[in-house]
Order: sequence, then structure tokens, then C-alpha cells
Amino acid sequence: MRKYIFVTCLLAIMAITFTAYATTNGGILRPTEPELAHDISAHQEAVTQAACWQDAYMEKLHIYTRLPVGVTGSIGAEWRFILHDIDQDGVPELFIVVYYDGFVDNHTVYSFEDGNAVLLKSALSMGSLFRGGIYIAPGGTGVIRYINTGAVSHYLRLELFGVSLSRSVYGDAVPLVDSFRVNALSVTEDEFEYIFGCPDKRTWLVLHEITEANIKDIIFGWQQ
Repeated sequence: MRKYIFVTCLLAIMAITFTAYATTNGGILRPTEPELAHDISAHQEAVTQAACWQDAYMEKLHIYTRLPVGVTGSIGAEWRFILHDIDQDGVPELFIVVYYDGFVDNHTVYSFEDGNAVLLKSALSMGSLFRGGIYIAPGGTGVIRYINTGAVSHYLRLELFGVSLSRSVYGDAVPLVDSFRVNALSVTEDEFEYIFGCPDKRTWLVLHEITEANIKDIIFGWQQ
């Protein structure tokens, strides 16, 4: 009888030891479900974060569809938007502009910070319509606002610093008389183009109408 009890206890101890070994050393009893659940949760969180800026910008665009364009007094003026990653950090900025018959006013710029669309301090807005546009600065980071007033072309290079889209350099050019200036100092044409780019190599940022189709295709379909 004692021998039977001893054998039974020994078998129980061996079973417990085997279970502990299997659990900690890669045996068949090691649970995998918690790790799988963690991986799925991390993936879902990444997907949610990736979609946050799209949702924030979509809300801003919906607000502008309800706002009157009364800053210019031009009948037919409308809100349009640009999407561009100014500092190439993987999340684009949202430009809101007023457009009317080829003229534009760069109204506001938003960036995505801490889960929200944050209004940037910007030197882009002129407060009036002008002929011109915005193109990518040489080197890929920053943008250049271009204004054509006829004989003279004005350039403003801007860089993103925190929540401010700040002027880094400005210039004006009158190619007909071979006049090029940077920060009010005369420079050569090559020096001017080194800062503001060659006219035939500019990548212009495109204005988009604020429509549901464009929100879907451009905001939610954006790829760097």
C-alpha cells in the first residue's frame, strides 16, 4: 500500500515538473494566444495612428466647405487645398488657399501634432489675390512661394520649425535686365537659382477642389 502511494506521488511530481518545463522551454504546452493578441493590438494601433491625420484634415476641409469666401470680394472665389510634406517627416501638411480665375491667396496651413490639426504660424498669406503659386524648394524640404507681378518676380523660401512655417530667405528677379537679388543683395543668376531653383525644374504644388472625391483620393489615398 505504501509503495502504491509512493509511486502515485512520484508520478504526480513528474507530471508537474514536465508541465513547468514545457511551459518555460518551448514545449507543446507553451501558450501562444497572448503574444498573438499583443501583435494584433499593436497592428491595430499603428493603423489607427496612421489614419489620424487623414481624419483630422478631413474635418478641417468639411468646415471650409461651409465657410463663405468673403476675404477677397470676388464673386466665384472658392476654397481649395494642397497636401504636401514640407519637412519630409512622413506626415504631410494641409494648405488652404483661396482661388479665383488663376489668382490665389495662401490662406492657412495646418500640421498634425498630438492628434490634432494645428494651425501653423505662416508667412505665406498675402491677404489678397495674386498670380503665382507654391513649389518645392531645391533639396526637397521647404517650399517657395512665387508671385508674378509682371516685370518683377518675387520669391519667398519657407521652412517648417515646430508650429511655424517661417521665412528663411527671400528674393526678387527681373531676368530681362539681368537683375537678381537675395535678401536685397545683388547676386548672379546661378547663385539665385541655387537658392530658388531653375525655372524649368520646379515641382509645383497642385490646388485641389474640396470635394468628397478629392478627400477620398488625395487625403486618404496619399502616398509619400
